[in-house]
Amino acid sequence: MYNLLRKSQLALCHALLSGMVLALLLQIFGRSFNAGLEWTEELSRFAFISFVFISASYSSLTRADLRIGVFADWLSRRLGRGPVEIMTTALLLLFDVLMIIYCYRNVIDGIKYPSVSPVLGFNTNYLFVVLILAFVLSALGRLFGRNAGGEVGEGLA
Repeated sequence: MYNLLRKSQLALCHALLSGMVLALLLQIFGRSFNAGLEWTEELSRFAFISFVFISASYSSLTRADLRIGVFADWLSRRLGRGPVEIMTTALLLLFDVLMIIYCYRNVIDGIKYPSVSPVLGFNTNYLFVVLILAFVLSALGRLFGRNAGGEVGEGLA
């Protein structure tokens, strides 16, 4: 499960980064030849935003994300590393779930009150769907990903 999550997130990141670079390249050529390619700016922006969301989830899955460990290290010395890792994982899972709920609410609000991009006519609130996907992948990564020893394991178990 861990490898499937990791590879799918990596593939999404590669596709989004490639799409962003291609859109920017088209924008450069469009400016050079006075072609009206205004949609490339919005497309590259949407690809970049999606790339940031998915890559943040990927870094969380691979435990390459930044974290402040002073309090966790202090607590680990008092309670032991295992209970603190379980508590930290549980809190991060709670954060993932809350973000999924709030992003879902933003998508629903975006359907009721759309914020439409001027050139593509895209409801920008639908970008929260990518954020929902990123937090779902992050939560799955915490549940089925690497354990505290850095090996593929059972997550909370």
